[in-house]
Amino acid sequence: MLYDIPGRSGVPINTETIVRLAEHPRIVANKDAKGDLGRASWAIAHSGLAWYSGDDMLNLPLLSVGAVGFVSVVGHVVTPELRAMVDAYVAGDVHKALEIHQKLLPVFTGMFRTQGVMTTKAALTLQGLPGGPLRPPMVELTPEETEQLKIDLAAGGYSSDIRLRTSAARRAPTLHN
Repeated sequence: MLYDIPGRSGVPINTETIVRLAEHPRIVANKDAKGDLGRASWAIAHSGLAWYSGDDMLNLPLLSVGAVGFVSVVGHVVTPELRAMVDAYVAGDVHKALEIHQKLLPVFTGMFRTQGVMTTKAALTLQGLPGGPLRPPMVELTPEETEQLKIDLAAGGYSSDIRLRTSAARRAPTLHN
């Protein structure tokens, strides 16, 4: 799977390059986090690759131009809702898929107010699930960021009374040799 994530790599993979790379027998898919539906649509039509959204806010729009799924940050937190959105879309119930997508907009926004790994681990901890410690240079969310995350999750349909657990995993990360 190609990972076309200009926000991390600094440069996008040229669409024509993706089409050429698709000729390689071991390249079968692309994770698209470019945010360009026009180029994605063109590449899907010309590459034959399985196309995955790598930008949660664009999951539904990318499905509409031929994506087959997601490589998702928010999927760690709202898996059943994303599954329901895909199922609705594939079944032809675009209205239901849109309803789910719009309900999740505050979650999409909240999970990316800062770095995705940091918010994902915090959201998992808020749900009472093991998120594990962060590795440097990442740090835990501030109390203010955590409160905003709770507000965003609640706006997307998650309980606003979820609390951060206190655990050894919440301490500052340490380096191990």
